[in-house]
Amino acid sequence: MFNLLETIFGTSYLPHIAVKLVSAVAIYIVAVIVSKMTEKILGFVAKLVFRNKSEKVHNAFKNSFAKPLTTFIKVAGVYFAITALPLNRTLKVAVVAFMTTVLRIALMLMISVSVQNLIGNIPDIIDNIGEKLGGVNQTIVTFFTKIAKALVMVFTVVIIVEEFGYDVTGLITGLGLGGLTFALAAQDIASNFMSGVTILLDKPFGIGDWISVGGMEGIVEEMNFRSTRIRTFDNALITVPNSKLGNDSITNWTKMNMRKTNIIIGLLYSTTRETLQAVCADIYSELVKFEEIKTDSLVVKFDKFNASSLDVKISYNSFPIPLPAHMALKEKVQLKIMEVVEKHDTDFAYNTITVLNG
Repeated sequence: MFNLLETIFGTSYLPHIAVKLVSAVAIYIVAVIVSKMTEKILGFVAKLVFRNKSEKVHNAFKNSFAKPLTTFIKVAGVYFAITALPLNRTLKVAVVAFMTTVLRIALMLMISVSVQNLIGNIPDIIDNIGEKLGGVNQTIVTFFTKIAKALVMVFTVVIIVEEFGYDVTGLITGLGLGGLTFALAAQDIASNFMSGVTILLDKPFGIGDWISVGGMEGIVEEMNFRSTRIRTFDNALITVPNSKLGNDSITNWTKMNMRKTNIIIGLLYSTTRETLQAVCADIYSELVKFEEIKTDSLVVKFDKFNASSLDVKISYNSFPIPLPAHMALKEKVQLKIMEVVEKHDTDFAYNTITVLNG
């Protein structure tokens, strides 16, 4: 046993080993305490720097740095705790070299994650960022923050790879055919990226808009530099490449300033001219009372002689209300039409065939 202790710790004197182990544990405990204090200090700094801002801004700033910084402090605590252990010289050199690499990588990751978090929280930290950037909408801000975060991640990966002694340029050059495949993939990425930029500049839609494109319809949930995610009304999530959106016609239902509705009703051929005119007049007088309907667009007219009915066309524009409200309005209109028809000496027609004997 003493030989094993001598091999690992460089000494078999148990009191000395015990003191060093307790010191290592104490160092890590101090690191944990410091990490907890750091989170509170960040909250204080956030309130000091953004003293006139809301709690949302304070939390956005604090959360950008809190998790990566406290994690790094704990990793540093492990580093100093291990270096404090009474290891033999050869083992200690190897362990310290390994932990130094780990600490350097942890530092890079801390900076990278903090910067990415800060970039992602910019819309929350800067109030009315769209107005301050000259009317840039939230979609554009979200789009370019994602690009910036991706670039920071790529830069971090390159640094970490080089930290392990690899030549990134030589590695890419040595890929050969793989490099060609990468180039082709990059071409597709570039196409989607440029289409995304075009969409953002043209602004055919934004996050939260109801659109239909290429046989798909739903609410835009997210847009990044490669694709756009659309939540359908069946609650399915569709991911559409930006290049496809750039080449298809996009219908933005959210942007419409009114909803057009056409209703055709067929009355019995036994309906007299006076009754037909009275029905049309009463339907008009009832629908013009609806606040949701643009009265200057309301039309109620005898449309045509159909095969089995006298057709009346009711056409109106309503204000751009959500689909459920639109359907509720249409139901109210149709029930009111039924009520008017029931008041007069007529009824709705249906397809009939008259058979003459003889």
